[in-house]
Amino acid sequence: MAGTLQRHPGAAVTPRLFFVAGWRSHLALFRWMRPSAFIPTVLGVPVVQLIWFVHLGHYLGSYPTEYYVVGNALNACAMAGLFAPAMSIQGERMSGTLTAVLATPANRAVMFGGRIGPAVLIGALTSAVMLALGTALGWLRIPPAALPQLALAVLVTALSCSACGLVIGAVALRTREATFLANVVLYAMLLVCGVNIPLDRLPGWLAAIGELVPMSQGIEAARRALSQSPGVPGLLGWELLKAAMLVLLALFVLRLLEKLSREQAGLDDA
Repeated sequence: MAGTLQRHPGAAVTPRLFFVAGWRSHLALFRWMRPSAFIPTVLGVPVVQLIWFVHLGHYLGSYPTEYYVVGNALNACAMAGLFAPAMSIQGERMSGTLTAVLATPANRAVMFGGRIGPAVLIGALTSAVMLALGTALGWLRIPPAALPQLALAVLVTALSCSACGLVIGAVALRTREATFLANVVLYAMLLVCGVNIPLDRLPGWLAAIGELVPMSQGIEAARRALSQSPGVPGLLGWELLKAAMLVLLALFVLRLLEKLSREQAGLDDA
């Protein structure tokens, strides 16, 4: 009877820990900013990037305008996906609250895994806004029949990018350079994921890296969804597999670096 009573509260707390704690940690990224600052922070850079590459691509005439719109629209979810999980964990360390967080008996996988939830939602919303902007400006036409597969491609891509951001956040347990690392990964993905340059136009070794990096299959799936070409489920399956592997890697690194930090008293080293 006592064992039964002890299990029920845990079952109720786990979803709350995953969703509520993850969302509050995301809100904490903007704790010193007015709510009105959220929009330019999240949408400002993707809008400028979209307009820049569309006009550059139109000037060069290498590929159709739609190619650049779709690539940069889905790349927009990488900013929220990479930076939000990384900065939420690094912020705990910099503010001195990481030791209190890690002192709780809460499940680490649930506690840190929930931090990618808001990043997925914000990233997917950002990509949707970019696609809507491209459509409003006459650069993109979205057939109604393509909407379900396109929406799924956006969500899966946002999940994959957020899983990568969780890996970067795990590294933040031992370094203060998580933001710098997120910037490096963001611009590397812009180069090797087929955002503006097809993978088959890259050197072989660079294209191979691009196939393994998050977002590449998601972008290709979105392009195929819009052209109503086959192969979308297979591409999204590979993207989901990469997301799952990255989440497992992040949780392993978090566990390992937490143990090392405790042994070396490095959790408060901000």
